[in-house]
Amino acid sequence: DRPVISLNGTWKFAMDPPEKHWEKQVDFSTWADIRVPGDCQMQGFAIQHDQPYVYKKEFHVPSDYEGKQVYLDFHGVYSHARVWVNGHFVREHHGGFTRWSCHITDVVNTGESAVLTVEITDRADDISYGSGYAKHQIGGILRKVELRALPEQHFKQFYVETDLDEEFRDAELIISYQLQQDRAARVSLELMDRNGIMVKVLKQDLDASAGTIKIPVKDPHKWDAEHPYLYTLQTTLYVDGSAELRFMEKIGFREVKVVGNRLLVNGSPVKLRGACRHDIHPTLGRMTTPEYDLKDVLLARQSNMNFIRTSHYPPSEAFLNFCDQYGIYVEDETAVCFVGSQRTEAYRTTGASQSDPEFTGRYLNQLEEMVHYHRNHPSIIIWSIGNENVFGDNFIKSFQWVKENDPSRPIIYSYPGQVPDSLVNYEILSMHYPSWQGDLTQYGISTEKFSYDKMPALFDEWAHVACYNNFELKEDPNVRNFWAQSLDSMWTYTFEADGALGGAIWCMLDETFALPADLPGFNEWWGILDKNVIPATYMGPCV
Repeated sequence: DRPVISLNGTWKFAMDPPEKHWEKQVDFSTWADIRVPGDCQMQGFAIQHDQPYVYKKEFHVPSDYEGKQVYLDFHGVYSHARVWVNGHFVREHHGGFTRWSCHITDVVNTGESAVLTVEITDRADDISYGSGYAKHQIGGILRKVELRALPEQHFKQFYVETDLDEEFRDAELIISYQLQQDRAARVSLELMDRNGIMVKVLKQDLDASAGTIKIPVKDPHKWDAEHPYLYTLQTTLYVDGSAELRFMEKIGFREVKVVGNRLLVNGSPVKLRGACRHDIHPTLGRMTTPEYDLKDVLLARQSNMNFIRTSHYPPSEAFLNFCDQYGIYVEDETAVCFVGSQRTEAYRTTGASQSDPEFTGRYLNQLEEMVHYHRNHPSIIIWSIGNENVFGDNFIKSFQWVKENDPSRPIIYSYPGQVPDSLVNYEILSMHYPSWQGDLTQYGISTEKFSYDKMPALFDEWAHVACYNNFELKEDPNVRNFWAQSLDSMWTYTFEADGALGGAIWCMLDETFALPADLPGFNEWWGILDKNVIPATYMGPCV
């Protein structure tokens, strides 16, 4: 009856857990309460780098999950997690901003309760630098947790792509799939327009465990930011004549290509006007809710934005659903940031991880999770393989993996000037913080008046809002007005410049963490000044 059950809410928490805390008989009834999802330090728990802490939760497995495959889905746990269920170790995971699953069928009993243990460590060598630029340890379960049941036979992969003809009129709907089991099945695919009217129906046998289905669609409505038209695709999987699985997805017919120094959506050149966005909640920190996701998208549309860069990690699936619905182009960025730059002493940004084979799995696993769960969203038009990193072999592997698995979107990388001329490792030029006249040289690559001739140039960080220059704001409040005038000039020149794709303001919203005033560790292991960025001291535990 309930194939997906939320495990959000109140969990139990221990900063100093007992030995063998994963064992089922451990009494955790007197542990502190903590809200899931939510940032630990925002809730008064002064966690530190590389010191593990533990969440526990008792949950019920419904009786009608009998005979099903049972999973736990974590949508974001920062930054290293180890999971036990009923005392049985299930798996570990690196990376704090992607969805990942635990297969728990063999360690739970249907109709009974189970005990879930999650040990989390805010790793100082995490490649996302997430706690570094938040100026406090953001560790914890930052996104939703769900219990999920699937039939024995189901889709391990179900990818949707749309291919438009040369006139951008008719289309092919391309389904790439992989089944869980190598056994016969049958699928029914029903495509409906926004009014629920059936457009196309296809039923066919799936004799192989993996394959591709192509469905011709005559003159579909096209999706773009000005016309975010969505169809509904209902998929039903039959095994031995019985419907085992049914799900629906919103899809948009659109095609993205780089041609010369222009980015084309459905054959038409676009300009991107937008901002960089963070997840932020006023009381729970580095997390968000569907209500806040929707508010951000609506505010962006009201501000005449058509573009959001998800700096510096993938967003929630709810956020992308709203971008699909209301028409926002998205640059979806994997959580690899400032690698090799050693921004703060307390946060080891793993100086050589960009070429270290021991870190390759971390780079690729979270990249694969981002692409796997997000690729069906028409709003995503660019994949980003990292922000302002020192270039190395792991970025080469990241680029190659994306091109092999999803060639339907271009890839961006900052800083591109670090990439040797002998390599192709990006298809859109990422440039950060040009002058208001558009002249910028970074690591040997230059734009002039926002123009670039070899490929589209996207200034996916530009026009810092007037917040870093603390003292100037006190002396000259009018600097905010001047900022708006300079931004207006920048956009005007960018719109007219050949090869200038657009820009994203840093930042879309106030990234402010009002940490508890009595939280231990301020200016010791959190709230430590980043002297490279902010030439002032904090005026208290609001960072």
